Amino acid sequence: MSTTALKHNTFGHLLVAKILNIITMFSCVLILVLLSVEILKGPSAMPRQTYLNIQLFICILLLIDYCYQFYLAPNKWKFFISYFVLLLVSIPYYNIVDWFDISITATQSVLLRAIVFIRGGYGMVIMINWFTKSKVTNMMITYLIMLVAMAYFGSLVFYSIEKGLNPSLKSFEDAVWWACMDVTTVGCAIEPVTLSGRILAVILAVMGMSMFPILTVYITNYFQNHVKVQSAATNNDSTM
Repeated sequence: MSTTALKHNTFGHLLVAKILNIITMFSCVLILVLLSVEILKGPSAMPRQTYLNIQLFICILLLIDYCYQFYLAPNKWKFFISYFVLLLVSIPYYNIVDWFDISITATQSVLLRAIVFIRGGYGMVIMINWFTKSKVTNMMITYLIMLVAMAYFGSLVFYSIEKGLNPSLKSFEDAVWWACMDVTTVGCAIEPVTLSGRILAVILAVMGMSMFPILTVYITNYFQNHVKVQSAATNNDSTM
């Protein structure tokens, strides 16, 4: 949620909201780091209970952030409808599964732990909006960061679900290469052999294809602004 929607609140309220956004964003990055360590070094890299406690603590932070934003919102009902997805990705699903001893697959376990990473991406978008004024630039930088993050996350998931099943996948570097080639729609010799891997390949390819129109808009906007500046400078010189 942008701070413009909270303009009726005091500076102190807005400052707390920004601090919470920053904390939640870095907390979600921590989840991705822990997930990377566990996938690359094995489940024994960190005690499961420690991971559960960290995940629960971060989800509590996310819920506090959401509730505070809800408190500051001028229109509570509109906020709830518009940002309902943020509430959904703040729920500690992985802990709930553990509390009720629900049986899930390894792939589902990875996805449940990474759901809060989506919330981290939202916090990153807000921070980008603080430092850039152009909407086109905001969109370009945001999408580039999301694309890189999704490619890395996709390589983690692909490695975790295809390792041992795909003879072409020999290391995590192969998974990173596959994700980069897939997101650029170039493709590579490594092909997914599982249904989850194929679905992931489609998602990354769609994200990559949607990058080209955004890049076109950004370049067009840049040159249009450049031409306007030159035209204005020329007109000023001619009137002098």
